[in-house]
Amino acid sequence: MSLRVWIDAAQARGATPGARLRLDGEESAHLVRSLRARRGDALVLLDGEGRVLEGRLESADGAAAVVEVTRLRVADAPRPRVVVAQGMPKGGTMDDLVRSVCEAGASGVVPLETARCEVKLDGDRALSRAARWQQQAVEACKQSGHPWLAHIDPPTRFEAWLASLPPCAPGELRLTGSLELDAQPVAQLDLSAATQVTWLIGPEGDLTASEYAAARTAGFRPVVLGPTVLRAENAALACVAITLALARRG
Repeated sequence: MSLRVWIDAAQARGATPGARLRLDGEESAHLVRSLRARRGDALVLLDGEGRVLEGRLESADGAAAVVEVTRLRVADAPRPRVVVAQGMPKGGTMDDLVRSVCEAGASGVVPLETARCEVKLDGDRALSRAARWQQQAVEACKQSGHPWLAHIDPPTRFEAWLASLPPCAPGELRLTGSLELDAQPVAQLDLSAATQVTWLIGPEGDLTASEYAAARTAGFRPVVLGPTVLRAENAALACVAITLALARRG
């Protein structure tokens, strides 16, 4: 199996078969020193904008590896786009959550500070954590081969995020993972015309009653994923996987 590596989108845009692309220092070091790639090895280069470049390692330089492009294609953009708005769980769980939903094909993640969140991020800490999560999204592309990079928003407060949402657009579904009595079973969702599905998922302890009510006012419909209660990170992954599976079935 070919090794997957990351390439700057500006380089990838103008690439054609026969082009030689130089990887940056971090990617070169990981490829040559950590993965032990050698001259002639087959590689797949991803740029996060849908381009998939196949090539061979021409120069196994741990500081500036060079790849010769042999073939390229552009993958269709995901349809529907799946965005996970996630009440931030404690500890390092959010790191794993971001990586797993991006591997599954999420197009975006919105980290939310909700009433029952134990994680509170402000200022530089919020920006630093967002940058780390964006790197997790890059690693998820390399792991899964998904050619489109998910966008990770900076952490934001639940109320501010809801207030910033525009009116629901045609083709957009807003859904809340919920155990409310009137929640719709996920298998009944009709995604045939969906262009974007935004899932709102609570943290440990779930959303509060007032947060559920505010979400409904903003157009979110409660949906139950199954008969059991899932941990936050498992619920988020299930939402992405189920959505894409239902969309492809339709």
